[in-house]
Amino acid sequence: MTIPRKCIFLFLLLLSACSQSADNVQEAASILTDQSRWRIDEISVNDAITFKEGKMTQQFGGVDFERYMETVELKNDGTFSGVFKGETQPFILKWKENKANITVGAADANAKGGEWTIEPRDVSSSSFIMKTQSTAYDYPRVTRIALKFKAAK
Repeated sequence: MTIPRKCIFLFLLLLSACSQSADNVQEAASILTDQSRWRIDEISVNDAITFKEGKMTQQFGGVDFERYMETVELKNDGTFSGVFKGETQPFILKWKENKANITVGAADANAKGGEWTIEPRDVSSSSFIMKTQSTAYDYPRVTRIALKFKAAK
């Protein structure tokens, strides 16, 4: 009886290690910068998946995105670099650590615009999720957007 228990314990230990989320902002930042590149895996708008496995899905009456970053990199100097689908030049933003999360916003500190947030619980060595909400897409309604990136291989 002890061998099956050991096997189950080892399996659960391995399973939890594979999907371990960051415990804090510093650990999340370390995970994000240790990975050289992240690739878009999923886009959700108001909790409905609109992009998965490289394909857009049509949402009746929803917000559609034809322009999105296929790959992103977070560098130790605070640079967030992303390449939009069909483009070769990176688009540069800035990321910073805050008390509770990581924010990504305009590289120009004076520029107005929305910020994206990355919560430590949404960061693991295999993926991360960045979220925002804005009325810019479907005024006056608030649109919630979540981008899930996977570690590029």
